[in-house]
Amino acid sequence: MKRYRVWAYETIGHYIEIDAQNKSDAYNKAMDVNVLDWIQSGGDEIDHLNIKKKDIERIESNVIEFKPKETWVEGYKKWKEESND
Repeated sequence: MKRYRVWAYETIGHYIEIDAQNKSDAYNKAMDVNVLDWIQSGGDEIDHLNIKKKDIERIESNVIEFKPKETWVEGYKKWKEESND
């Protein structure tokens, strides 16, 4: 799953972040979201929101997954062998 921010406009912008497979899936999921769950960039009233597919942006994660070169057991055995020499 990828994370998308879907923007919708009435007179001001509103957005919601959705986990989806692609932009079309994000658009379909955004259509099912309750109007009151959208994060408002200002204002109070929402009558209806206009969602355009061009206003859907993918949110890149800044989290980097750590993948060690070897397990800690292998590293310990290697360290143990080197320290015995």
